Amino acid sequence: MANTDHHNDVVIAWLNDAYAMENAIIETLESQVDLAAGHPDVQAGIQQHLEATRHHAETVKSCLAQFDEKPSAGKKVLATLGGKLQGAAMGSTDDDLVRAALQDYATEHMEIASYRALIDAAQVIGMPTIGEALKEILADEIEMANWLTTNTPALVQGVVARAQT
Repeated sequence: MANTDHHNDVVIAWLNDAYAMENAIIETLESQVDLAAGHPDVQAGIQQHLEATRHHAETVKSCLAQFDEKPSAGKKVLATLGGKLQGAAMGSTDDDLVRAALQDYATEHMEIASYRALIDAAQVIGMPTIGEALKEILADEIEMANWLTTNTPALVQGVVARAQT
């Protein structure tokens, strides 16, 4: 399929959505690092994902630059506000940490789906460098979803065990 302005506009819009999504996740993860203070392994995993997410935002920003575009300020503001509100809703209980892990699991799968669609779209419009950059993000998102799958059961078991005492 030919690379048309309309096709570019669609990919640019999706990249802006991805950039906003990554920035909202940064805000959420920043609050979760503090929430996980009593769980060093979990906190380290969240901190690692936070750093990766910051890198993802920069990668998406560089993909937009390939179209001579800058990230949409409006989408970033709305997403960041959503991330702050989500983070503020969390307290400091283990139950909140489990709820955050469940929400993170859903978010990871939304990101996986989003990046798969963007990779396919980059292929369609003939921009393989964007697809390759996004494949690296996709691999990180799959890795984080797997990390959550592995580590969430211990959090759940700990909360339930403490609730029974």
